[in-house]
Amino acid sequence: MLRRGYWNRIERHVDPTAGCRPAGGKRIIWLVLAVIMVSMLVTVPATQAGSVASAASMLRVSLNIRAGQSTFVVTIGSKRVAGSFPKGFVPVELGTSLAFPMRALIEAAGGVVRFERSQNTAYFALGPVAGAYEFGVRTLVDSSYRTSVRKDLVRASGKTGTLYLSDEILKGLVTASGGTMTSSVSNGLTSIVLQIPSVMKDVLGYEHETFPAKAGKMRLVTLAPNLAENCFALGRGSNIIATSEYTDYPEEAKKIPTVGAFSNPSLEKLLVLSPDLILVTDGTPLAVVERLRKMGRQVYADDPKSLSGIVGAIRSLSVVLGVPDRGFEVALSMHRSIARVAEAAKKLTRKPAVYVEIWNSPLTSAGKGTFVSDLISIAGGSNIADEANTPWPVLSEEYVISHNPDVIVVASGMGAGDVSGRTAFSTTNAVKQGHVYEMSGDYIFRPSPRIIKGLELIADYIQRASRP
Repeated sequence: MLRRGYWNRIERHVDPTAGCRPAGGKRIIWLVLAVIMVSMLVTVPATQAGSVASAASMLRVSLNIRAGQSTFVVTIGSKRVAGSFPKGFVPVELGTSLAFPMRALIEAAGGVVRFERSQNTAYFALGPVAGAYEFGVRTLVDSSYRTSVRKDLVRASGKTGTLYLSDEILKGLVTASGGTMTSSVSNGLTSIVLQIPSVMKDVLGYEHETFPAKAGKMRLVTLAPNLAENCFALGRGSNIIATSEYTDYPEEAKKIPTVGAFSNPSLEKLLVLSPDLILVTDGTPLAVVERLRKMGRQVYADDPKSLSGIVGAIRSLSVVLGVPDRGFEVALSMHRSIARVAEAAKKLTRKPAVYVEIWNSPLTSAGKGTFVSDLISIAGGSNIADEANTPWPVLSEEYVISHNPDVIVVASGMGAGDVSGRTAFSTTNAVKQGHVYEMSGDYIFRPSPRIIKGLELIADYIQRASRP
């Protein structure tokens, strides 16, 4: 069984910018075979990353607020914090709910509210509880990416404005994160009690704090190129002290020292570095993970199986790293891009057949259970390799020709001309109509935000092929 971990190791060898040509084919084939053998030894349990550990693993946060009063009290566990709202802004009754200035309460409770001026959007998070408010369209975005127009949440006093949150909205956000909320009113004082998941499990069942003590300041080691990309996307690339081989994006990542291949990292180097957290994914042998754990090292594992799974994995990672607002921002952007592509795909009158070639000798493609197939399906196409009923099938020329692809994507690094120049493929619609495209494997094989680029490119190819 060839698992996705293979792509983190092999893609650089077949990158079109690396000067790889058929003369080096034997070396790459042997590497592929070696990785297949390693991958067959690796088994990652099908546990969803980010799942709540247990109902007992909760952080209790209580809020005491009074309408019209500028002060409040927050109790986090046994710690009591007194605070005050900005001058001119006090809690108000909003229908049957109580609305209060968001930043003061969220920050007092240990969360974050961050305004992105370029987006005119505020992102907020309290551990796994997260959301956003877009001022331009007065729209609230909840934890499930649902949007609702809430003009009543913005209040102004003179030239100053602030964002409010109602107890009703807060309850929905907390519930979506796996927590609970209760509220009561006595003598005009509103008491709100939040039970927020304080622990989450990764795909290997290891528990991690959702309110980490070193929030945003952890010393990290990433044992896969995509994990380094994800940390940079979350604004935590500077926290990485070591990576694995073939970590090459973004440019700054190339300057970080490595600890070897992610299938066989140097345990001695990891001991000397003393990282706070080691990030692993599919392809890292469980024996290596278990040894790291026995050595007292904290390990976080993810293994997304779909495009939506990648979005969720990045968001879960952000919570573990203590930057959940950043995770929600990245996840929301990816979610919306996926939705736009899916919406455009609905307008297609047919599903163009797509063939993705990841190696040319033997012809190797990506079938069911891979990111590639997911991308093609969302973009409105039909993956011809799905019928092979294996994730990474080796196909014959006859198979490809008989399925007559309308689009051929060359992700092997050999170039579009390698396919277009084959006499056997000259009868396919893709070659006859000029729909053979070269693409960097990074865009479709690495579970990182850049996979959205791959989705958009494939969607563009499919749209072109669907035109009369």
